[in-house]
Amino acid sequence: MRLISIVLTCFLVLAAPLRAAPGDPVPGQEAPAFAAAVEAWLAGDEAAALPVLARLAGEGSAAARMLLALIDKMPEMQGPWLSSLPKAGRMALLRAPGGLSGTSWMRPAAEDSPRAALWLRLWSVEAPVSLALDFARAGESRAAREALVFAAARERTGFAGIADDPDYPPGMRYLVWREWRAAGADHRIAEDAAALGPGDPQRQVAGLDWDAAAWPGDHPLAAPLAMLCADRCPDAPAACARDGLAMLGGYDVLAQFGSPSETLIPAARFSASARGQGALMRRMMLSGRARTEPADTCLARAVAEEAERY
Repeated sequence: MRLISIVLTCFLVLAAPLRAAPGDPVPGQEAPAFAAAVEAWLAGDEAAALPVLARLAGEGSAAARMLLALIDKMPEMQGPWLSSLPKAGRMALLRAPGGLSGTSWMRPAAEDSPRAALWLRLWSVEAPVSLALDFARAGESRAAREALVFAAARERTGFAGIADDPDYPPGMRYLVWREWRAAGADHRIAEDAAALGPGDPQRQVAGLDWDAAAWPGDHPLAAPLAMLCADRCPDAPAACARDGLAMLGGYDVLAQFGSPSETLIPAARFSASARGQGALMRRMMLSGRARTEPADTCLARAVAEEAERY
């Protein structure tokens, strides 16, 4: 009977929905050593930050484990110092011991944090469209958008079913339109898109006129580009933002960019940081579009200078 009770308890724990409220910190997040390491990482000092995060992860910090797992999964978050290390050195910093090249810290982090469990679900091929709402309700807006893009790439359906939920991520209407178009409901697309500003790139998806000169305006996903361009190309920030959208390789890529975890690092703080701006330019490099866009623009020159650091 005792064995049956233990098994039943484990089943109920595993079956229960994991929820993380936006204000709930990740265990280890409030430790001074973690806060100092994040500050150094945002300032671009990977050599000072990552060994500390690796030590904290080994000591059981779910926050350090989660951040390292996300940096490991997101190449744009890996700066020049980390990228210059041999593979074994990078893996020792970013991954838990085990296997041939280490294992992700996200799984042990999930034992202490419901948020980490959300990422494990995202990285599963079985992740449903509705996972985006779970991320949004946990205060992880970037990951919510990424979950939608992943679901679309996996040819999932169900976008229209959650489109009216108040937690559906802003700026992601175009994925609903794809589903409506497949169902022959083009009239609904036109009605929905009419509510968007003339400079919203989603209008292109709907086959409507797009006023490129009005981008970025106050678009909900434009903040990282706007901050980068205000710093690097202050004489022509709007033109810089348009170049940035092209150099990223499209709206899907922009939608997935931002703080690795907004619980650990607020979006605005990340976008304004040296690491955030470097990561955005790194994402442009990785897209391959930086080499095909005109090289005499302000942003292209900034990206070329960043590339030299690698």
